[in-house]
Amino acid sequence: MENFLKQLLIFYATALVAVSATKMSSCTNSKGIYPNATYSINSYVCEATPCTCTLGCESIIDVNFQSPRYFERVKPNIHASCMGVELDYPLNQDNACVGFTNTQCPVVENEFVNYQYKLTIPSIFAEVTVTLRFSIIDEDKNEDVVCFQWDINVKKSSTCPP
Repeated sequence: MENFLKQLLIFYATALVAVSATKMSSCTNSKGIYPNATYSINSYVCEATPCTCTLGCESIIDVNFQSPRYFERVKPNIHASCMGVELDYPLNQDNACVGFTNTQCPVVENEFVNYQYKLTIPSIFAEVTVTLRFSIIDEDKNEDVVCFQWDINVKKSSTCPP
């Protein structure tokens, strides 16, 4: 009975997230699964890309997935592409486990995981459209656990959106 209730809770949590998830794309050349993911600024969920990102304002990447395997050491990674230039965007977080809101590492196969990362793009950047590729990497296997990508329009503003 307890296992049934746990699975029912996972189902409802996943369904709730899917309703408000941002439409993103799966990564090419990646073994990582495509999760339910949401990109939001001040509680406003971007439903379709390109999402607007206001420089200097905090945005949240919220990722929900059922773990495809056991893992212990994972790190988040964002790879940015713009006008033919590609680079890894520094996240200042070497351990994705600290971003898990409902569990801790190690994670077992089929465990439901919620990961959140707060991202602020400094106001020194230019107004451009950027493709972001986000992954959580299993450091022991050196491969993606999850991977997705989306476009953002980077905009300047004197205030953050409400």
